[in-house]
Amino acid sequence: MIGRDPNLVVSPGDDAFHPPDTDDPAWIETMWFPFWVPDESISASIRVRISPNIRELEVTVAGWRGNSQGIFGDRFTESLESSPDLRNLNLGDRLRIECLEPLSRYRLRHAGPHSELDLEFQAIMPPNPVAPEASPGMFAGHFEQPGRVIGRLKIHGRTLDVDCHTIRDRSWGPRRMPDRLRLGNAYATAEDFGFFAYISPSPDGRETITHGYLLDGGVDAALVGGLRETTLRGGMPVAVRIEAEDAAGRHFEISGECVNTMASNAGNGVYAVLNLVRWQHGASLRWGENHDVWSESDWLAAGRARL
Repeated sequence: MIGRDPNLVVSPGDDAFHPPDTDDPAWIETMWFPFWVPDESISASIRVRISPNIRELEVTVAGWRGNSQGIFGDRFTESLESSPDLRNLNLGDRLRIECLEPLSRYRLRHAGPHSELDLEFQAIMPPNPVAPEASPGMFAGHFEQPGRVIGRLKIHGRTLDVDCHTIRDRSWGPRRMPDRLRLGNAYATAEDFGFFAYISPSPDGRETITHGYLLDGGVDAALVGGLRETTLRGGMPVAVRIEAEDAAGRHFEISGECVNTMASNAGNGVYAVLNLVRWQHGASLRWGENHDVWSESDWLAAGRARL
């Protein structure tokens, strides 16, 4: 990737479990696979959270639409007797994640009381390692990777085809949230295009892009600057605009409409707002998400209702 810090590297070994280098109970490792069904305005994700120092593994499979309308959710916790094999995580019918090709292809299966799914993720670009300052105090290692998800989702007696471009995300390390937290990101992925922008909002409302990438025309490069502009209604995003530059000297603009919202209390004093976004990039339609993360204290200080 043009402009990437050469000290930031992702290797096939990062598909595996990362043993903690401390007994800190805050050490976690995560796997996150978001996906959606645009025709239904449905967002969904599979998230695995491993807390090795307290010997616990937590899985959340969830979907939503509209204004924080949950449409399915399966969540469970297991005790860890040994280090998990994240290249072939087998929890029976409840969840199986298989690495079919290192850093490239993954199969995800789940059968629970509220949903069933069988999906395959195929990367379209190598992983993008995230600089520590992009998520301060939160990770020892972190990357996201754009790709395509194809498969089936069964909910409420209906079987829905899934075929979307999205990302996957991995992180590991001590998760120590600062007392004051205000972060954001936005991304879109398509067959021949992708961007991911990390955003640092300031108290005066300026939303500065600090890190990320642009994939266009087969060339990927690090973002070096830019802005996000968010249109709010009732304190929630309804539209987003991104203008940014990358290390290859390219400038791009993209505007999006938020087609759903999930505002939730993520625990540990953190609030999160997630939107499925229909992006317009020139004449092309793209899909992706917009995220905002707040400390509970800052959220309430801004005059917003408790979640």
